[in-house]
Amino acid sequence: MTNGEKHFGVSDVEYNIITTLSNLLQAEDVLELYASDAEEAGDHEVATLFREIGKANNGFASRLRERLRQVLNEE
Repeated sequence: MTNGEKHFGVSDVEYNIITTLSNLLQAEDVLELYASDAEEAGDHEVATLFREIGKANNGFASRLRERLRQVLNEE
């Protein structure tokens, strides 16, 4: 979609933010599972890496939530 078209009753930007936010939040659970698996396998370095990725994703999710609030208030 282009030019801010509406998809499912929301703009492309809103839809993209919501979808990306959902993916990031779902990934947090998966990354923690992967970190646990790595811990169980004795690979603390990989476990730490998965947790760092999750923390970074959480930061991006927070930024997207804030931007979504702004986009919704602009309507």
